[in-house]
Amino acid sequence: QMLNLDLIPYAPGEGSVGYLGVEAHLAMAYIGEGKIYENGKPVPALGVLEKHGLTPLKLSYKEGLTMTNGTITVTALGLLALYEALTTMQNIELGGGLCSEALRATTKALDPRIHQAKHHQEQITSASNLRRMLAGSQICEKYRDAKVQDAYVLRAMAQLNGSAKKLIREAYEVIVNEMHSISDNPEIFAEGEDDGVALMCGNFDGSFVGSHADMIPMACAIAANVMERCTDRMVNRNLNDGLPTFLVSNPGLNSGLMITQYTAAGLVNEIRHLAVPVTIDNVPTCANQEDPVSMAYYASKKAGQAVRKLQYITAIEIYVALQAIDFLKPLEPSPALAKVRDFIRKKVPFVDHDRFLYPDIEYIFGLVQDGTLVDILEKEIGELEF
Repeated sequence: QMLNLDLIPYAPGEGSVGYLGVEAHLAMAYIGEGKIYENGKPVPALGVLEKHGLTPLKLSYKEGLTMTNGTITVTALGLLALYEALTTMQNIELGGGLCSEALRATTKALDPRIHQAKHHQEQITSASNLRRMLAGSQICEKYRDAKVQDAYVLRAMAQLNGSAKKLIREAYEVIVNEMHSISDNPEIFAEGEDDGVALMCGNFDGSFVGSHADMIPMACAIAANVMERCTDRMVNRNLNDGLPTFLVSNPGLNSGLMITQYTAAGLVNEIRHLAVPVTIDNVPTCANQEDPVSMAYYASKKAGQAVRKLQYITAIEIYVALQAIDFLKPLEPSPALAKVRDFIRKKVPFVDHDRFLYPDIEYIFGLVQDGTLVDILEKEIGELEF
């Protein structure tokens, strides 16, 4: 009922080693003793519940303990980060396709025979996605044989993105499995019709979720490294094969898209720090009765933070790639990527003179986050493989 009425319980977001403090604040709201957000501020829960005709829960046997126990918050935050990571990787592959056009990468590196030899399914699907989205590109056709091989970041894009996808896939398996598991202590088992047994146990432990939530920022760091290096190559006159310095249309006082790479570099630095695993750490609690503790809460929380930063880096790469591709006219990108370009260009015009870039990046960030660009691409080439 609270979900349907958009009533959000208040809970502190800091200082949890696993679950207890957060879950307890949530449960207090349900029984009318905590706080619920109203107009963005936490207010006493009882009045809010009464205002909406809701009766506070009256907890029965074991229910209070169950609502404050286990991996509830850890798993919820992990699932949110996981969902965002899955959709962001699709946008990353789209951005990689645009970057391949902008830097005139040779599509020979996407030959299926190469990727079948590696035996990693995620790499195979990344190469397949790139081949499909680049099909029919006038740019790729012209430059297919222009060089012996591209720089590492272009030549191994499918391998690098594939390795990030592998980590996310493994995290998916474990975190979704946790969602369908029981993470309680004690656990009650029926023994006949009128009796049962309570068994004390360690199913509350968050190590499975936490360790795999730790993998999500690692995946973000791998993907972020690729995109930032691609962004630098596109704006760097020493590396962009003849494109203007910083993609400046009118050089002189205009600095073009120089500062976008600064932003990407700063975000990469932050993601790398978030990629340091926390579930290997341990600070005993409860007078050493709880030793070790999983630290899984922060693992899941920082996974979400890392993915959000990754979405901004993705938006920046797409922004810069579109600017670079426009310098290659009259050659056209692939029909599929041209649809993406045309959609963005309705709101984000070519940068011919310096302007405030932040609104452009925020707009594309929104399109990355809500899946709009992937939807446009998939209407042209079919569903992207993961």
